Amino acid sequence: MADQRTIVDGRYAEYQGEIFRVLNDFGSNLKLVTENPKAEAWGFKAQTTKHTNHTLYYKEVKRTEVDALYELKHEARYGGTLFDLYYDAQGQSYIGTSEADKAEAFGLKETDEDYYSKPVEEDDYEPVIYRNDLE
Repeated sequence: MADQRTIVDGRYAEYQGEIFRVLNDFGSNLKLVTENPKAEAWGFKAQTTKHTNHTLYYKEVKRTEVDALYELKHEARYGGTLFDLYYDAQGQSYIGTSEADKAEAFGLKETDEDYYSKPVEEDDYEPVIYRNDLE
């Protein structure tokens, strides 16, 4: 399986034996995206934008062409308690919550209005990944 830091919360589709991020899933079509240049062999088109410093590859496919469509959500079990889990651009793991009492009990600091977080090492938490099949 891919490094957990490379798979973020969101919607995914299994298409031609590979997993792609789904940008939209409205109607009968899905817009898939990947950073993998090998996707051009499957008909993906390369695009660069002012919002990214690398090339992304896009393809619109019919819903009926994908083998699976699902949503992933990540959390972390830290000290026996579940927290939001996210990573910064350098790959540092963070746990977070909007619950002030829980944050205080586990030493999280307020980082945004009514949201608390702290950096954690990978050995300090257990990743919990939820998969919700959409079709």
